Amino acid sequence: MAKSSKRHLRRPSKSTGHDTTDYERIDIYLIPKEQAGLYRVLREAVIQEVTEWMEQESQLAQVETGQDEIEGAYIQALYNGEVRRYYFSPTNISQAQKARDKHQLSLYLEREILGANT
Repeated sequence: MAKSSKRHLRRPSKSTGHDTTDYERIDIYLIPKEQAGLYRVLREAVIQEVTEWMEQESQLAQVETGQDEIEGAYIQALYNGEVRRYYFSPTNISQAQKARDKHQLSLYLEREILGANT
């Protein structure tokens, strides 16, 4: 099962001199403005590919997307009678992108969602 980020929402501290205008909210996360455009494109591509993989995976049933107030956007499905959920956190997006770049997204998702030992 994919781990969710423990840093759910980046909150710039007052002592750093940063202010929230330096960030853009994407889902429940604050992303630095200079990275937000690229992150948004990357996030949408990963969401699309993960969704397609889950819908095509014969071991999964009832694929659905949703939103959690604390964890943010996710996709879930039934696997052997259990709900398996994959959160689209910045950490998970980054890990999925790294796997995608290595042409190993399917292996990554099998490990994260199905718990397969690869």
